[in-house]
Amino acid sequence: MTYPLTRAAARYAIALTLTLGVTQVSAFGPGGPGGGSAPAASDASAGEELFGRNCQQCHNSRGKGGKGPQLVKGAWGPGGANSDDYMFKIISEGRPNTQMGGFGPALKPEEIRQIIAFLREEAKRVQVADRKAASEDDGQWF
Repeated sequence: MTYPLTRAAARYAIALTLTLGVTQVSAFGPGGPGGGSAPAASDASAGEELFGRNCQQCHNSRGKGGKGPQLVKGAWGPGGANSDDYMFKIISEGRPNTQMGGFGPALKPEEIRQIIAFLREEAKRVQVADRKAASEDDGQWF
């Protein structure tokens, strides 16, 4: 027997899972690219500028997606399946059989880490905005 979830119950389950399971998302965990220290705010700021020059053409402004996939939700967002190490590898080496070329020859490792820091900060901002919009939407139903 299956039980349909209401929107409110589904949101409650997601919020409970996040509260109990993932209490903090950091841009770089232990063993991440370049070590275990968290990036400084200036890293995300520099990463935003680098993203605009190198990535925005395909991934749209602020990583929302366009010709290339969005980079701030789902597998790329907080708690998603793609780790910082994986992102570092994809940015530096590219993805075979896609239009995503490697930026390793053009960008320094610290610049790639700055782009990742920007994407992680932007993903957090999007997550907060989505939660706010969802709670405002719930108010219309109850």
